[in-house]
Amino acid sequence: MDNYFAATLFTQAISSVLIAWLLLHFAKVYQQKYLFYWSFSFFSLTIYLLGAQFGLLMLSMSFSATSPMRMINLFVLSSAGYLQIAYLVLGTLSLVKNTSISKKTLYRLWIVCLLIAVFVTVFKNWTEDDANLRYLVRVGVKYLIAGFAFLGTAIYILRNDPQPMLGKKLVTIGFFIYGFEMAFLGWLTIENYIFNGSQLLFLMVPYHGLFELLLYPLIGVSLVMWLLEVERHRVQQSIVKLQNLNHTDGLTALPNQQALQKYINKWIQYAKPEENLTLALMGVDQMQRINDAEGINRGDELMVLLAKRLEFSCTGAVRFFGRLHGDVFVVLVGGFGEKQLAQIERLRKSLSRSYIIDKKKYHLEMSVGVNQLKPNIPIEKMLHHASQALQYAKQAGGKQLQTYHQNIKLALNPDLSFENELREAFLSKQFEIYYQPIWSANNQILCFEALIRWNHPTRGLLTPVSFLSLVQQLGLSIKLDFWVTEQTIKQAKIWQKINPNAAKININISAETIQNSQLVEHLEACLKKERVEAKSLTIEITENTAIHNIESGKNTLNELQKLGLQIAIDDFGTGYS
Repeated sequence: MDNYFAATLFTQAISSVLIAWLLLHFAKVYQQKYLFYWSFSFFSLTIYLLGAQFGLLMLSMSFSATSPMRMINLFVLSSAGYLQIAYLVLGTLSLVKNTSISKKTLYRLWIVCLLIAVFVTVFKNWTEDDANLRYLVRVGVKYLIAGFAFLGTAIYILRNDPQPMLGKKLVTIGFFIYGFEMAFLGWLTIENYIFNGSQLLFLMVPYHGLFELLLYPLIGVSLVMWLLEVERHRVQQSIVKLQNLNHTDGLTALPNQQALQKYINKWIQYAKPEENLTLALMGVDQMQRINDAEGINRGDELMVLLAKRLEFSCTGAVRFFGRLHGDVFVVLVGGFGEKQLAQIERLRKSLSRSYIIDKKKYHLEMSVGVNQLKPNIPIEKMLHHASQALQYAKQAGGKQLQTYHQNIKLALNPDLSFENELREAFLSKQFEIYYQPIWSANNQILCFEALIRWNHPTRGLLTPVSFLSLVQQLGLSIKLDFWVTEQTIKQAKIWQKINPNAAKININISAETIQNSQLVEHLEACLKKERVEAKSLTIEITENTAIHNIESGKNTLNELQKLGLQIAIDDFGTGYS
């Protein structure tokens, strides 16, 4: 019989350690605390089983009950037995509650298990009588505690999830069976103590090992199934959240442009040719002034409040509403006509009210651009037209609704094709310099003024009025000024070869170039290369440039004078004179 018990315990230990390694592998892969708890539980079970087998071996070798080896072994297997119960229950509760057990709780649990093991080890260990009482304390109490723990955990799982996944169902069933079996053995141990030798206990004990040998793999596989189902469910939830994030504005939680695109595409699929929608883009007038005065964070807070008011106000025929970008919100209303425009206007007025943050009042005025949405017209085109109508409403003074029409003309309407052509002009050397003579009263040429022109391949010769503003917007002013000064110095060299007393040339320099630290180096290098004296050139700056940039450009002007260049004020008398 001892060989039978030893073989059963050894087989159980192999089974439990394999399950422990499997759970530890998944714990390292998924980095979930409950998996580590389960793994520690089965490792503890392995130690308990090996300790029980070692105890049988020492018993067969007639080691006394008070020998240090038996006492150490009893302490180790008792500690492992209670830790096995604790870790399995903790891991399950951690998964069900989706929380991590604190280190403080784990330390306390360890202390409790070790104290119980100490008590079990020393309890009546030096007395030869009361063998049944020692068996009750060492084995029966553990059976009872394990039984009630696993039964309670199974009930807890069912109460928190009445319709669990398959893996969780199998774990619950395994816990019920295991808990009932352990509790029943615990009761039989008590009966054995009361009646001084119960035959039913001795009939059950030989089959207890085989029963657990079958039950451990069932619980282990069920735990793995539960793990995989949980992780799959988390992945599905993450995908759903990601999809919602892709269609939700991060600041206001309203539907975003992707959601609008999706809604319109779906509407186009089922809409009849004669159906239409009213597309309204609502923007805050002069929102930038609030951002500049109060900061971007306060502007975001106002956008959140505006979004909540929009959500509260969108009722009736409103099919869709959301945030497009920045301070622009979008609303779709079924149909298109005076009724729909009146509804949009009422909505505009309801949003154009004061908002209070930290006891401070902010008044937002709204403008609206409206366009008719039809199934057979591209969405991008309809959105662009609505955006143009919105910008037109803002440029017209704001606080109004504008419907798109083909005659809308926006001030400073960006022309991307013209911008590309301007960039190409630098590469293709399409700029030319014309030299306008400046005459004296007695009909003598005093100097020449270098004037830039753009010899456009299709539009002809363009004056600076046509392109200098765009040059400045694109940050190309310095590049253009450097090119003009270089070409002008080359021209001065050509004229001086013909006539050493050739008139000076005046060059207009922009404010950006005056503030550029490389201007002096550039001019000095060009003059040295062409062997032209600095006194042959005069640098002209406008009066406004001189006034507004006199501090930042003062060093540059001083260096230019030291170089020998003349400085002149252009447009004198038009500004601050």
